[in-house]
Amino acid sequence: MKVLRALDLVESAFSALFFMFGIAISLYSVFMRYVLGQSQSWATEIYTMLLVWAIFIGFSTALRDNKHIAIDILYDRAGPTFRKISQTLTLLVGLFFSIFIFWTGMDMVMTAYEQQIKTIDLGFPIWINYLIMPLAGLLLFIRFCEKAYRFFVKKEDDTGGDDILWKQ
Repeated sequence: MKVLRALDLVESAFSALFFMFGIAISLYSVFMRYVLGQSQSWATEIYTMLLVWAIFIGFSTALRDNKHIAIDILYDRAGPTFRKISQTLTLLVGLFFSIFIFWTGMDMVMTAYEQQIKTIDLGFPIWINYLIMPLAGLLLFIRFCEKAYRFFVKKEDDTGGDDILWKQ
């Protein structure tokens, strides 16, 4: 589990770093455009890429912490058999979805690499921007495998349905 703790740290650090730099460049761009009257078109490419990377890494972080939106009114009121079926189905769909994201992301990366597509303003190879897709798929796959291990092997129910903030 030390590997997962290291992954937790790396995910959180990179997501926060990309988000902070993306917001900083965005604010710089707004300042330059509306205060000084000088448009910085390159900034849009950079902050868009940074924010997309932060968000896609954040998907995995949210899955780890059970922070994705969930409609659990039936789950909370159901018996253990329905819960097990529901959790199994959720894990299977999540695993297949993460594999799909990884697979299609790799296809996007390879196509952009082979065609040598570059961004308009900076001439930055766009396949590097697209790397977030297979990376996000891999991170989600790892998190779904971790959840499956906890559910099936350790018999933990970490669905997050017991959030005290929502019980009133």
